[in-house]
Amino acid sequence: MNLVLAAIVVAEVCLGICAWQSAGCLRWLAAHLLTKADVIDLSKAATERRMRFWSFELGVDRHGFAAEPNSARDSENVLAQPRAVS
Repeated sequence: MNLVLAAIVVAEVCLGICAWQSAGCLRWLAAHLLTKADVIDLSKAATERRMRFWSFELGVDRHGFAAEPNSARDSENVLAQPRAVS
């Protein structure tokens, strides 16, 4: 049996026993996971604000680049895209 798989199974069994024994453990676990999700969301929002600020400060918007990435691409992977010139 794979060692990593065995460790995951043991961790799940321990977590299950702990959750079965106390509802406080479930509340702690839920609070911990929700806090991590909130921190990740705040980090993404701060990154987008910094990107808009520095794009404006460096004049990227004025030289043929769009301020917001295309919806088809991931905003974390695209720094700036050229605008379509008509």
